[in-house]
Amino acid sequence: MFGIFKESEKIVDTYEQVSFILKHLLTYELKDLPIRYEFWYRVAIRQEELRTLNTEHRAKITMTTAVGRFHKTQYEVTKQQLAKLERLADIFKSFCIEEEREALNHRLHFQKEAITELYEHVQNKELYIYCDSVQQQFWDAVSEDILNAIAHID
Repeated sequence: MFGIFKESEKIVDTYEQVSFILKHLLTYELKDLPIRYEFWYRVAIRQEELRTLNTEHRAKITMTTAVGRFHKTQYEVTKQQLAKLERLADIFKSFCIEEEREALNHRLHFQKEAITELYEHVQNKELYIYCDSVQQQFWDAVSEDILNAIAHID
């Protein structure tokens, strides 16, 4: 008799899926920062760390030594990491505004299948245990896919 009033399953729209993916992706990016800090504060700390590293590597670039070329490579890597983190944070901010839900769902309509597939991968990720390098590759792939899927929402 009590089973008749079963709670219906909540339908997760594209807006919630992207928000879920971005939250988990950014949380992974911030994994080594203390949880006691507020989320956006940790994002700002990581961005500042990458800016500082970028400045230090840029100052030490010389093409005449192997160490100088190392700094050039690291400068390029940190520059890309910073740009990716800033883009993900900016997109996630827009997904924190509930009033934008309908407009964002409409803009993401053509990417719905790709986002749903990516959402399922992130949701089921906990079923698997990855070593650190494979986990990094997984989140890099998620980052690339989500940025491609939502590239044109602006």
